[in-house]
Amino acid sequence: MPMDFFLVVFVASIFLILGCIGSILPILPGPVLSYVGLLIIHFFAFDMDFLTNYELIIYGFITLFVFLSDYVLQLFGVKKMGGKKKAVYGTTIGIILGMFFIPPFGIVLGAFLGAFLGALMDNQNNNQAFKIAFGSLIGFVFGTLIKLIYSFYMISLVITKLFVS
Repeated sequence: MPMDFFLVVFVASIFLILGCIGSILPILPGPVLSYVGLLIIHFFAFDMDFLTNYELIIYGFITLFVFLSDYVLQLFGVKKMGGKKKAVYGTTIGIILGMFFIPPFGIVLGAFLGAFLGALMDNQNNNQAFKIAFGSLIGFVFGTLIKLIYSFYMISLVITKLFVS
C-alpha cells in the first residue's frame, strides 16, 4: 500500500479520536469530527467505493441529528422538570463557564449549578431548583452517551470497512 494511504488513515484517525473527545467536551463538535474522519477515508483513501452516496447522506443526517440532540436533550431535561427561561439560560451559561474549570467535570457541574441558580432566579424553591438542575444533568448525560455511542460506531465502521470487508 502506498504511503499516501497510511497518511490518509492517520489523519482520519485523528478526526475520529477527536470525535470521541468532543463527545465529552462541548467545545469540540464530536459527531461532526467523527463524520469528517469518515469523509476523509471515503474521498481520499479509496476509489469512491468505501461508502455509497446514499450512505454518506444518511450518515450526514444522523450526524446532524446527534449533534443537535445533545443540546435539545439538556434543555428538555430542564423543561421537563419545570424549568423556565432563567433555568434554561443558566444551564447554557453554566456549560460555557464550566468548560474553563476542570473539563469535563466543570461542564457537568456548571450545567447543574447554572440550572439551579437560574431556577432560583425564576422564583423556584430550593427543592424545585434542585429537581430542575437534576433534569439538566440527566439531559447532559444522555446527550453525551448518544454522542459517544455515535463516535465509537463511526470508528467501528471505518475499522470494519478497512480491515474486514
